Amino acid sequence: AVYALGSIRLSALSKFGVFYIMTHDSIGLREDGPTHQPVELIESLRSMPNINLFRPADANEMNASYRIALERYETPSVI
Repeated sequence: AVYALGSIRLSALSKFGVFYIMTHDSIGLREDGPTHQPVELIESLRSMPNINLFRPADANEMNASYRIALERYETPSVI
């Protein structure tokens, strides 16, 4: 996800309604593989203007975050 920060920032400035789905675990590498991202990444995403950032904890919050992301089609959403 750190490598995608430039494209996320550019899509926020360009007002593209892009979904970025970021996961904690890698499917093929079990838990805490090389895709494990630091907590500081969330702070850098929160500091970017014009971005929807969601951290859903269960299925209901995931459903709500998808619904909000679909309604706000001029801003990128990071789930």
